[in-house]
Amino acid sequence: MKDVAAITEQVSNHINNHKFDIALTWPITISVGLPNKALLEANAVAVHNNNNAIKKWANKCGCKFETVHRVIGTPVELVSKIAVPDELTVLRILKKSEVEEYRKIRRRIAWLSAEFSVSPETISAVVRMTNNEEELDFNLIVKAAHYFQNNDVSGITPRQVPLTGFSSKWLNETRTKRRKAICQLLGIESLNLAGRPTELRFRYLDPAYDDIELERIILLPWKGDAFAGAKYVIVVENKDTYQSMPLIPNGICIWGSGSAVSNAVPKISALRNMHIVYWGDMDADGLEILSSLRESGVPCDSILMDSTAYNRYCQFGTELTERGAEIKLREPKPVLGLRESERKLYMQLCSDATLRYRRIEQERIPICNALEELRKLGVPAMLPK
Repeated sequence: MKDVAAITEQVSNHINNHKFDIALTWPITISVGLPNKALLEANAVAVHNNNNAIKKWANKCGCKFETVHRVIGTPVELVSKIAVPDELTVLRILKKSEVEEYRKIRRRIAWLSAEFSVSPETISAVVRMTNNEEELDFNLIVKAAHYFQNNDVSGITPRQVPLTGFSSKWLNETRTKRRKAICQLLGIESLNLAGRPTELRFRYLDPAYDDIELERIILLPWKGDAFAGAKYVIVVENKDTYQSMPLIPNGICIWGSGSAVSNAVPKISALRNMHIVYWGDMDADGLEILSSLRESGVPCDSILMDSTAYNRYCQFGTELTERGAEIKLREPKPVLGLRESERKLYMQLCSDATLRYRRIEQERIPICNALEELRKLGVPAMLPK
């Protein structure tokens, strides 16, 4: 037999399961679940007390109830069903936080239903999808949808959309739920916004180049001759390392800047005929970037990214991210592009709870040591005189 707490929980669960419905159905009926005669008589006092508590609670909240006739020593009327008749009543039952959440959702459903001519199912889906958006951001979604409805934005980037009150990153590619919500409200497949061109920054390492020609930035896709004459390509992750790379005849150094490298390098066909060496941080992210680069069809070696290098330089390690948060254990990815020694380190970094440090930043390793590793791979690296 349910008590008041169990009835309240069932009402709460029902609302949570249906709060995104366009039209809620009333009343909500809850069965109290009376036990058989033997159990009733064995627990007569507790049953009477619980029955009185349910009636008192129901009357206080404004719920209706049905009773059935039972004999527990003497004839009694026991509550068998509780009926929550309407929205006002349910708001008296829910916790304060649940009431606030419920009202927010119902307000958003009513607003979108009045503003956009789409199906009730679409309205429900959009409100559910954007439920975690702050009120200001939800308001901006509605504002943006009306703007896109009346203006052609094809070919411009998200940051170029001339909307007042929006930050430059509000509609970036990472904000997929916002974009999807706007598209669903408008009944379109895509906003047709342009992506920012992929940018590649690199330095000439060949001592034959003058200082004024050392660094270049190109936008992809690239079909120029910027890489003409290059035989060796060193891809690094961090700017300090990028700026301090040694001289390499016929060599260039690409600043990968995280995962951008695995998106950019495969787009430059000229690089595929060169000796590419990747050197990133010794952490799970760096090894995943290395794997992605190889999986994209770009053959490359690596330096200082295996278990041997980790053991040699572990005194430079850290257990914190760049923002000072602890680096957690993680579920390993397939990383099909890693070689055996690299995969061994990757698995340790992801799963070995005894490992003290989960990251050795690239710039902590002396550049002269990297030079030695490059030479072992046949890259003619040399320190300036």
